[in-house]
Amino acid sequence: MKNHHDARATRSRFRRIAVVAALALACAMPVHAAVLAGQQFDDTLELHDSRLRLNGLGLRGVAWIQAFVAGLYVAAPTSDANTILGDPSTKRLRLKMMMDAPSAELLKAIRGGLKKNTTPGEWAAMAPRLAELEARMRGLGEDVHKGDTLDLDWAPKRGLMLAHNQRSLGAPIEGFDFYRGVLKIFIGDKPVDARMRRGLLGGAGVEAARASEPASAMPAQRLSASEQP
Repeated sequence: MKNHHDARATRSRFRRIAVVAALALACAMPVHAAVLAGQQFDDTLELHDSRLRLNGLGLRGVAWIQAFVAGLYVAAPTSDANTILGDPSTKRLRLKMMMDAPSAELLKAIRGGLKKNTTPGEWAAMAPRLAELEARMRGLGEDVHKGDTLDLDWAPKRGLMLAHNQRSLGAPIEGFDFYRGVLKIFIGDKPVDARMRRGLLGGAGVEAARASEPASAMPAQRLSASEQP
């Protein structure tokens, strides 16, 4: 009987050890991520005391060249652009560069996209803050490089914050109307890239981007010089 009891106790200890090991392994597993054109984005992130979820991923390309992949994070994923643009809660728009690009071209694209998506009155009201954003972006130097990350964050009590490779560039820029204008460049009625807009508005269907697609599978669009990234 004693030997039988000892054997059962040993098996019980092994089961407990196995459970503990399984739990430890589960805790060590990486956060689930979505991948587009080889660029990986976490499904969720914590930003300014808010938990955000990946709304969608979109590829920005010039002819056959892949420029960057954008990921949009919001509190409640949706495929409705107006819902996102009308919600002043915390957000992040992350760009992962896939090529070297002059900072001046990024500034040009932001200025052109913002003007195209605003009324003359809105444009006039945003002009001083656009100048502030352009001043921040000059902190990038002459070029942004392949592998760089740009974050355009919105926090309700702070404003728009720009970060390059997780390094903050200047003070926040106030006004959700301005951040909404910047978002319109990507998901507004006149986006810089319609295909990228569709990807960013993936909503709950973001799982479609979990498998990396080869470059040949991503249809390229030729863009005008004024729209180049």
